[in-house]
Amino acid sequence: MKTKTSSIKRLLSVSKKGNLRIALSALLMFISSLCSLGPFYIAYIIIDKAMNPPFIATEFYKLGWIAALFILFQVILSGIAMKQSHIAAYNILYDLRVDLAKKMLRLPLGYYSKTSSGVIKKIMMGDIEAIEEFLAHNLVDLASALFLPILIFVWLATFNIPLALLSILPTVLGVAIQRIRMIIDAKKLNEFFKLKSNMNITIIDFIRGMPIIKAFNQSVHSFKQYKLEADKYRDFWIAWTKSAGPFIALYTILMDGGILFVLPVGMYMFLSNSITLTTFLMFMFIGLGLARFMKQLNGFGSNITQILKGVEKINAIMAEQEIEDNGIYLAVENYDVEFNNVSFSYGPKKILDNINFKVKEKTITALVGPSGAGKTTVGKLIPRFWDIDKGEITIGGINIKNIKSETLMKSVSFVFQDVFMFNDSILENIRMGDTSISEQMVIEMAQKAQAHDFITKLKNGYNTVIGANGTYLSGGEKQRIAIARALVKDSPIIILDEATSYADTENEAKIQSALNFLLKNKTVIIIAHRLSTIQHCNQILVFNEGQIIEKGKQNELIANNGFYKKMWDMHCSSVDWTIGDNLKKEYKLQEVKTC
Repeated sequence: MKTKTSSIKRLLSVSKKGNLRIALSALLMFISSLCSLGPFYIAYIIIDKAMNPPFIATEFYKLGWIAALFILFQVILSGIAMKQSHIAAYNILYDLRVDLAKKMLRLPLGYYSKTSSGVIKKIMMGDIEAIEEFLAHNLVDLASALFLPILIFVWLATFNIPLALLSILPTVLGVAIQRIRMIIDAKKLNEFFKLKSNMNITIIDFIRGMPIIKAFNQSVHSFKQYKLEADKYRDFWIAWTKSAGPFIALYTILMDGGILFVLPVGMYMFLSNSITLTTFLMFMFIGLGLARFMKQLNGFGSNITQILKGVEKINAIMAEQEIEDNGIYLAVENYDVEFNNVSFSYGPKKILDNINFKVKEKTITALVGPSGAGKTTVGKLIPRFWDIDKGEITIGGINIKNIKSETLMKSVSFVFQDVFMFNDSILENIRMGDTSISEQMVIEMAQKAQAHDFITKLKNGYNTVIGANGTYLSGGEKQRIAIARALVKDSPIIILDEATSYADTENEAKIQSALNFLLKNKTVIIIAHRLSTIQHCNQILVFNEGQIIEKGKQNELIANNGFYKKMWDMHCSSVDWTIGDNLKKEYKLQEVKTC
């Protein structure tokens, strides 16, 4: 309960202006709900007067107009309340999104490496939109649903306490049943969300893997993981529905069958002259309406669980540790990059252990090693994607923590294998490296990046809008756009996650030509995946299990006959691979000499 309370406080503390509007709308909705009872009370008075003549016709007209005014006020107040609650909700949503965006700008870039864009999108769009629904509707209705039944009960009790107690008894029993059910279901909720998540993941994998499934003639049932997760989810739902069925049935009977409590006792009291007919009818009209408010509360309880999960996700982002920008240096004298006794852990797992190396300005250093050895992490620590556990990283002899974040980010450019393209024109995708440059400069950089030719062949040229992931571009084309982007930024330090690893022969040649322009007179760090591309580097650092185990030039490392030599031999074996003699003989393949 404490967590829920703090989450609601966090939600409502976002916008002071929004809170006032929500309080006003809740008050107006409460008064509107009171007005909705007015016609029933007027009906009670009319029936009472009709049962006790003489009655005056003008009084009936007057009462009719009063009932109409109650209805009119109910509609007007309800409309004003809904308008105010929606304005408040949109104000709070705006503040939430702005606060989240500002927070994300202050988060280390490493946060986005560990958090998928899909998760962030779900929070920014889905979870926040759900909060709008909650604030605009549920929270406003809550005031009526909570306090109006109490007022109605007190008012009914002034007429007849036993019937008033009977009127509220179904609601009390319904609350008890729902509480018991919630206690039981609470143990199953985590399992439900886990099974649902697992099934969604396997569905996505199944859809993405459809070409492979088709190619290997697999049926749905042969995709075992998919069927297994679907079966688990189905079986859980069936079991949960069966266990919840009796509670739901009993709750529904109590909420919709309140007349079974009031009718027999009320009839008995009326026949024994304990109450008047009008009092009996009033309990039938108004007393049985108490269950309606309980149903509202029940719906609110179901929604608040989901809403608070979204609020907790937002709180988790807001609680993320920010990169402190206490830097005082706006520039550095040179662009030597040095790691001094650097250690870094990601959670409990140590990724780098006491790393020491120096990359001199305008030289090329390659990082090689097995997958998970720490190569990519080294590249991401230079622009402070994360802060290190101990040691220091310097650029030009200055600790990167003492360099202004803006200066640091301008000093470093990345060219990743997985290139992200914004849902915008090619011109703006390239220009994001420096939004101030002219279109002509963009074209010049695209020419150097070997991208101009394919861009001009597109229908709208540089104004062609591409998808969020470069949907309409090939991998090689996206790589050249990324290189053009880096050329525009013109940073003195380039970190290259080997861009040609998965390129075809034609694209590889064009990308290599583009890189020749990009890397000229730069401090370059290459995260290497193919040893053939780094033979002429000034320095090669060999990583294994988070440590540098060898360093030197290509010929020196091979002469050492160590870990790198083994990697080189394996590389050569893969390059020299040919079809085996037995297959050559079986398929009568002709021997072709290589150059």
